[in-house]
Amino acid sequence: MTDVPAPGTVGAIAIAYTGHCVRVSDAIAAQAGAIEALIDVMLSAGAIHCYAFGRSGHAAASLTIRLRHFQRFLPPAWWVGDQVRNPFEPGQLLIVFSRLGTRFELVELVRHARERGLACAFVTRMPDMGGHGDGVIRPGDIVIKLPSMDPDPLSPAPLYGGGDFEIAAYLFQEVLITRIGFRCAVPASDVERFHVH
Repeated sequence: MTDVPAPGTVGAIAIAYTGHCVRVSDAIAAQAGAIEALIDVMLSAGAIHCYAFGRSGHAAASLTIRLRHFQRFLPPAWWVGDQVRNPFEPGQLLIVFSRLGTRFELVELVRHARERGLACAFVTRMPDMGGHGDGVIRPGDIVIKLPSMDPDPLSPAPLYGGGDFEIAAYLFQEVLITRIGFRCAVPASDVERFHVH
């Protein structure tokens, strides 16, 4: 029989995060239709622009890098924060990762993208990211909702700083990339070919 780790120990914390990853995987699987719709829009977009801020930004930047590995099969992918990138044009796609969607820069970027005729997709913790005016999510947007971590299994250790969203976002982008690769028959050698060494 396996010993149950004492609360607050590395073992107990690891088990709590494993449980969170299972919940995230279940939530991603339940949104297969929205994910397939996102891939459809990605394939038909003139270009894909990705954006997020802070730690969420690292997950979104990782997605951008991974999309560039698939450049023979997808439209160009750009990171909005890069100084050298193409501008927004009608018919393109903006993918935003944000736990809350209330950061001023994000709200303004989405407003600008809509004015330029971009479709918008959101990876978020909240079902409606709002916060400024009408909020950023509109009818017709693609929205992927990632669950928050239940802090009880961590107790007595607290859940520090919302890192559960970044874990969920990284897991989502891995599932998305793997699905795109399989659906488009991307050879694994393309990743090596287009990866910056």
